[in-house]
Amino acid sequence: MLEVISIPTFNDNYVWLIKNTENNHCCIVDPGQADAVLQVINQQNLILEAILITHHHYDHIDGISDILNASIDPVQVYSSIAIEVDAPVTLVTENSQLNLLNNSLALTVMTTPGHKREHVVYYNQTMLFSGDTLFSGGCGRLLDGSAAELFSSLQRIKALDENMLVYPAHEYTQANLMFCYAVEPQNSALKKHIEYTAKLRQQGLPTVPNSLKNEKEINVFLRTNEATVSMAMEHKLLDILTSEQAVFTALRVWKDHF
Repeated sequence: MLEVISIPTFNDNYVWLIKNTENNHCCIVDPGQADAVLQVINQQNLILEAILITHHHYDHIDGISDILNASIDPVQVYSSIAIEVDAPVTLVTENSQLNLLNNSLALTVMTTPGHKREHVVYYNQTMLFSGDTLFSGGCGRLLDGSAAELFSSLQRIKALDENMLVYPAHEYTQANLMFCYAVEPQNSALKKHIEYTAKLRQQGLPTVPNSLKNEKEINVFLRTNEATVSMAMEHKLLDILTSEQAVFTALRVWKDHF
């Protein structure tokens, strides 16, 4: 049986740890800091098998060296670009297949440029580790990628099994939902989710993972096909937007200054 554990790091990052409860093997996604990760591994007597990297910002990779130095077992690193670490590195590309944790965890790689050109996500039918491409209620900023690339990446994610759970790398949900509300104030599913996430945060609990199905109901960056979203952007810009990509681009610009 697999269990996914959230490990908070920095102010709002999550490292995701996936463990096989039958043999205590585990893998981790985007370890930007080492101490909190090592604490969980040591407390639960886990055997680290693999590190998965979605992209190469410091808050996703800076803990790797210390984690590797503390590990007595071989660890495989998966990355979309070369990285200098004291462990074997497997370069992943579109549709790379990963079989981890004694074949109890199978993941597929999807390239998702936009936030960063080298960004990838890891997914199967039940879970998606989305890094900084898709957040709950939001998406990543455009850094060295383009709005067209990020829109395309999100559309590909949107087409996946909507029952899967989305595990993003940041706790940005409440701020993201306030932006979504500014765009779609009449969205009843959104208003309900705002109340739900507020209760979670009041208890100090993570707001993620969330289902892809619910994200498609509340996340305006996945709702560019909805008239309520396109009309809100046209009203704001006093202009006609002729494509979903144009709506997305306008949303991303607005969010950057929200």
